[in-house]
Amino acid sequence: MRGTAKTMLVCCLLLAMCFATAQTHVIDSLRNKMWVESNPAAKLQLLITLCEQHQSINKDSLYQYALLAQDLSQREKNKKNKALADLILINSYLRIGNTDSAMELTDAGLLTNTLNNPDSRDIYFKLTALKADCYGDASDYKNALSTLYRLVGEAEPLHDSLVLAKNMSTIGVINYNLDHVPDAFSWYFRGLSYITDDPRYNAAAAVLYINLAETYRWMQQTDSAEYYINKAIPRCRQIENLFFLANAARIQANIYKEKKQYDLAEKTMMECIQIRERTEGKLILSNEQLALAGIFMHSGKTDSAIAILTNALLKYDSTIKSDRQYQKKGNEADAMKIAYYQNLAKCYQLKGDAANYQQMLEKIIAAKDAFYEANSARAIAELQTKYETQKKESTIIKQKLAITQKNYLFYGLLIILSLLLALFWLLFKNYERRQAQKMKMAIEEEKRIAAESILDAEEQERRRIAADLHDNIGAYASAIHADVEKISDHGIEKNAIALQNLQQHSKEIINSLRDTIWVLNKDTITITGISDRIKTYISKLRPSYGGIMISVNEEIKNDMRISSRNALNIFRIVQEALHNALKHSGASIITVFIKSNTSIDIKIEDNGKGMNGETNHTEGNGLLNMKARAVEANMLLEIESQVGVGTALLLRLTTN
Repeated sequence: MRGTAKTMLVCCLLLAMCFATAQTHVIDSLRNKMWVESNPAAKLQLLITLCEQHQSINKDSLYQYALLAQDLSQREKNKKNKALADLILINSYLRIGNTDSAMELTDAGLLTNTLNNPDSRDIYFKLTALKADCYGDASDYKNALSTLYRLVGEAEPLHDSLVLAKNMSTIGVINYNLDHVPDAFSWYFRGLSYITDDPRYNAAAAVLYINLAETYRWMQQTDSAEYYINKAIPRCRQIENLFFLANAARIQANIYKEKKQYDLAEKTMMECIQIRERTEGKLILSNEQLALAGIFMHSGKTDSAIAILTNALLKYDSTIKSDRQYQKKGNEADAMKIAYYQNLAKCYQLKGDAANYQQMLEKIIAAKDAFYEANSARAIAELQTKYETQKKESTIIKQKLAITQKNYLFYGLLIILSLLLALFWLLFKNYERRQAQKMKMAIEEEKRIAAESILDAEEQERRRIAADLHDNIGAYASAIHADVEKISDHGIEKNAIALQNLQQHSKEIINSLRDTIWVLNKDTITITGISDRIKTYISKLRPSYGGIMISVNEEIKNDMRISSRNALNIFRIVQEALHNALKHSGASIITVFIKSNTSIDIKIEDNGKGMNGETNHTEGNGLLNMKARAVEANMLLEIESQVGVGTALLLRLTTN
């Protein structure tokens, strides 16, 4: 008892030091009541109520609260209070990035807190939602959605509207992260349908408004984004949730930036950073700091952006040498450092500082190499640790089995049977050792072959990307070179057309790069995504061809996913077909038909003059490129043309 009391006293003193700074009025009030409460049971209840505000509590303080709650709940021996104390610890683990421990504790809690028991149902719903959060933190969106769909299905018959509103919001966020924007909106508005004026719904409503604002902002619908963020911020202030308030401020700052209200954007982002530091501690590298630098870049304060980014990197480099917490951050800190270098490169590019721009590019390459090398080292270390653990567990199991067998042996035959068992064991271990050696050699051979295959695939992909960039950008670069020579020879005044061509070719290079990066950033792309990209491309063409009506007709019953390579090939073929129709067909109407059910069918049809027999048999580079792309993507490509009626290009994809 003396040892426990001494430990509690030390914890209290440490916690008192951690909590010297204020968080919110609610947190400060509950915290003060808890520390003066002498009854352990009453102290635990106050602590549980306090940690319902876990999103607004400093993460280090929350962990100390969680340890104290564990100690008080174990002494009280109350199952429900023990489960509530575990919830605090799970939330703390998630805040500090210990996802594995959070998942393990969540699974243990779900074994004893079930849906069918009314007394533990609310804990069951919270634990299930936290399990989905664990999956989400690990980017395992498939299991996260599966868990949330099941939870929503369980809550609907019970008419638990608060649980439904909260978790439908989370489903919407995951769909947004997966680029399923229409589905995200659908889930957000379904969640809003359960919101009432009851104060219990304020937090759920705030989250839904924040998510809607961010999604509308990403869709560049600034007015809608501003409408919802203005509904969210008062709710966040009313419930005093610092996490929600920081997110809302970040979104509002980005809205101000897009509206070119840079002073408001800067002020709001500074408030966001201050709020974040109240819950996460002093942030040396952060997304918010990157966003502030972005605001400075857009507003023309490039030197201010450079100062923020450079000072943060210098402080990080000096801190990581002495601070073990930063040394443990690993992937997160390394990836953030790369982002800082990338933003610095943009700043120097904007300033026209070629030397520093080149230096930043070199640092980006070095940081990425170190990042990948560290990841490989971590993966090998984890595999080695897992192997050693399994080996020790196997040895322990065999030892226990041997002891159990000996207890059942007859004493008279103990020596003989022991010798036989030892002989058999030695023979078996020798056989097992040989088999393990063979297996190890086979696995190493498979790894070698797999590594070679990966290198070959990477080389082929690099060649394909280089060829694609060469085909699409090389021609424009040559045209730009020719235009520049004309201007140099004859002067700017006599080469207005060359200047226009130079501007157009520059835009085409940028658009081509964007199209290539669009597909490289994704493993797979939906037909809806390709269709949207085609629509965007057509919308950029229309102003240049006012006398031609260009339209897109969709019939997408099955939003199939295809590889990024096939997506790029389809997009390039459509681009070439549209270019040919606009330049050569003399058409007044061009229509793109996009169908997707059991197969993907795309048709580009015009009402132009068509192609005669001679033209039909003469294949230019454009048609040859389209056919080559179709063969590469395993697509069928046909051209139907009738003189005086028009031309139709048919494209069909039946497999990925």
